[in-house]
Amino acid sequence: MVRRWFVLAFPVAAALVVWAGAAAIAQYGGGGYGYEQAPAGLTNQLKTAQAHATNSARSEALRDARWHLSHVVNCLEGPRGKNYDAQAGNPCQGQGGGIIPDLEAASRAYQMGADAALDAARKADEVAVAGVKQTDLAQVKSAAARATDLLGQALRALGQ
Repeated sequence: MVRRWFVLAFPVAAALVVWAGAAAIAQYGGGGYGYEQAPAGLTNQLKTAQAHATNSARSEALRDARWHLSHVVNCLEGPRGKNYDAQAGNPCQGQGGGIIPDLEAASRAYQMGADAALDAARKADEVAVAGVKQTDLAQVKSAAARATDLLGQALRALGQ
């Protein structure tokens, strides 16, 4: 009698497990295969910020180096950022809401590489903010070079 019950119950239980697994895959994207690539606006912001960090690192005048580095901060933080300087201008305007806020949203949406890119972007922001405050051209250029590298890491994390 027990054997007959097992023979009948086992296929029903197996079918329930398969059905539950299929429902989970449909709901949650198959365990990681449904990741989305970063939006074009985000990669454009990163490339723009990296270009300005490079410009800062190559500048021969303190004023120019700090100006380009403040563009990096503005691109990273967006208009709502703590260190955003509206007077410096924002070359990333219209490309997104700021690299860090956009990466935070991408991370919440489980976009591939967003967490690593966010870590690199936050480090780049710290370096750029500190660099803008420097009064020695060599220190500003050093900070800009480091920010350039970190922005490159963020781009690579996103597959760019």
